[in-house]
Amino acid sequence: MKLLLFLFIFGLNLFALNIDKTWYEESNENLEKIYLEQLKKIETQKDKFSTEDKEQVDYQILLLKKLSTLVKQDNNIKLQEISKIEDLENYIKQIKEYIKLEQELTTRKNEYDENNKKIELLEEQISKLTEKDSITSINSQLLYAFYKLKNKQNKLLIDEYIKNQNNFRKSLVESLKTIKIPNNETLQSKITKIENSYEQILKEEKRLSLALDKAKISENESKINSLNNEINILENEKSKIIDSMVYTKIESLIPLLKNKDSKYFEINKELQDFIEKNSKSYIRLTELLKYLSREHLGVTKTTFADTKESFFDILKYTWQEINNPIIPIGEGISILAISKFFLIFIIGFTIATFYKKKISNSTTHYLRNTSIATRTMLANLGYYFLVAITFVFGLKSVGIDLSSLTILVGALSVGIGFGLQNIVSNFISGIILIFEKSIQVGHIIEISTGLRGKVSQINMRSSVVTTFDNIDIIIPNSTLIQNNVINLTFSDDIRRLNVPFGVAYGCDIDEVINIVLESLQKSDLIYIRNMPLKVPKVRMTSMNTSSIDFELLVWISENPDENGVGSSNMSDFLIFLYKTLQKNNIEIPFPQMDVHLKRS
Repeated sequence: MKLLLFLFIFGLNLFALNIDKTWYEESNENLEKIYLEQLKKIETQKDKFSTEDKEQVDYQILLLKKLSTLVKQDNNIKLQEISKIEDLENYIKQIKEYIKLEQELTTRKNEYDENNKKIELLEEQISKLTEKDSITSINSQLLYAFYKLKNKQNKLLIDEYIKNQNNFRKSLVESLKTIKIPNNETLQSKITKIENSYEQILKEEKRLSLALDKAKISENESKINSLNNEINILENEKSKIIDSMVYTKIESLIPLLKNKDSKYFEINKELQDFIEKNSKSYIRLTELLKYLSREHLGVTKTTFADTKESFFDILKYTWQEINNPIIPIGEGISILAISKFFLIFIIGFTIATFYKKKISNSTTHYLRNTSIATRTMLANLGYYFLVAITFVFGLKSVGIDLSSLTILVGALSVGIGFGLQNIVSNFISGIILIFEKSIQVGHIIEISTGLRGKVSQINMRSSVVTTFDNIDIIIPNSTLIQNNVINLTFSDDIRRLNVPFGVAYGCDIDEVINIVLESLQKSDLIYIRNMPLKVPKVRMTSMNTSSIDFELLVWISENPDENGVGSSNMSDFLIFLYKTLQKNNIEIPFPQMDVHLKRS
């Protein structure tokens, strides 16, 4: 099946139509000849086409004529030369001319981008065609060539515009040093008059808007049309006043910029606020003013002359930059979102780790009397709960919808089914151990392999058993759940120690028992002394060939007390017995063999 699919795709690619570059990559003279030859070919075959194809043929003729006209155009671009600027009035005119050219440049760039999108779409369409000489395929090739040639011209225009604008800006900067600034005392009154007119228009705009709402409610069509006409006229007047306001403000700005007056930043900020509130079309003008101030006043003075405004500008720019998406996941993940993600994780893990240590080593009044196992369970559960909450909040901070993780969870479930069985088994076993409490921290256990030691940690995947040789053994939790485990301290930590010893035949049995028990009572050995049901005992176990065997039954605690002192061990009791028997002249036997010789 896969082979058939491969052969099918290979066949499609083999017969797919490629882009014919001869329609646009030749010289203009050769291209014009190619277009004319195609036109002649169509003219000679026009009568042969069916009625359905004639519409496509007419479209092909139109494309060929447009292409022919396009290659005949003169590609030498002649932009207006920058005239010498001598006075303020001419300077402002040149600024207007610069803004006009900037708008034309933007239009060219937009057209260039749109054509590129169309080119990509045509490439996809052509790749699906298979008949090279069909009318449809030729039309697609011709349209592709048209956009290619158009963008080739646009690229030349854009480069020339950019070069011209760079020179324009430099000329404006240089002219600041030499232009003549007249003393215009009426400028401020002119600005005030424009501001008053602007306020009146805003009031009239509100009045007309309210009247239009009333007319719409009453469904008075004639009134609605009349008010719409008035609003359109008012909008035109408003645009003119805004334009007048902007360039009058610039007229007051240029002298301040020329003289490097710090008041320039204050008025420039007022102008930027006015533009931002009323018309976004002057954005290129504000960019030009920033360039002029940066080049004429210097970057440092421009940035820090007005400390407060510059600081907020920097903050605003920085905020925008760190909020720009850099990772295309969902709506995009920004630097700020990534920073918040790591910050939440650092804080969350710090709190979780602090909580775990605080609970595990707690000496507070409400946890002092709890067992180590209970504190370990509370510490682990709280730790993993805080980690899970941190993970959820971390994902939310970067804008990742948790519902979208269902696919990932589904994929993980498949992985769990095949490769993560042991890990999940150990994880669930850890949860069971924490809640079941059959094995707890501090318990002394022995597993089927003969390993014996004290449980020092119970984690989610594995547990740690410390042997009496102080060796830490890491055991998977599933081993403790599935296999036989001897828990020497399950119900409590007290257990009986059976210490064997023997005496020689002929010793008084009652005397041996009394001497051992009395000596044990007077000894410094640590064992359970004050529990009636767990008093030490000595019992005889057997009569061997060489000795009478006894056991000292003594109860000890497997865990140290609150002072860290533990019970005596088997070695301590054996040493005690040896010394006690030796001290009281009780013979400790050893294997003996009598050899009898008979004379034959």
